[in-house]
Amino acid sequence: MQENDNQNLSKNQASQEQVQNQEQANAQENPLDQAAKKISELENKITDLNDKLLRTLAEIDNVRRRSREDVEKASKYAVSGFASDLVVVVENFFLAADNAPLQEIEKCAATKNFFNAIEMTKKELVKVLEKNQIKRIYPLNEKFDHNFHEAIAHLDRTEGSSAEEGDVIQVVQAGYSVSDRLIRPALVGVAK
Repeated sequence: MQENDNQNLSKNQASQEQVQNQEQANAQENPLDQAAKKISELENKITDLNDKLLRTLAEIDNVRRRSREDVEKASKYAVSGFASDLVVVVENFFLAADNAPLQEIEKCAATKNFFNAIEMTKKELVKVLEKNQIKRIYPLNEKFDHNFHEAIAHLDRTEGSSAEEGDVIQVVQAGYSVSDRLIRPALVGVAK
């Protein structure tokens, strides 16, 4: 048994010596290989990190661009809700001015002053709308444009009229737009 133990002990010592010899050989012959391997690993890591950095920078630029566009749209169209309510008031001033009995107004100074006040208020409201890029669309005698007009009737052309087929010959209700966005279409009658 002691002989077996001695044999096992000498085999273990031989194995340990072989491992040590191999490690020493690897340590002696592989410093350049190990350095090259380490350099390769670091280069791969640098490449990976550079790729991640570039992707992150691109994402940041995209977020900035989208945010800037959202802010521009919000500021450009923020007035849309208010404008859609206000255009009804403006149109009432147009209706009042257009349907006023001008002959009766001329007879009474107080009525004439009241009518002039309505006209001035209407003009000021239109200036305020235009200042905020809100445009009135009143397309009488223009070509029908489905982007800004809504046809509610096809009407016969009157004799002697220069209107062609597809021209707007009646405006029932004016339309409005903010910048290039339609708030409400003009309701029109189109020549057939």
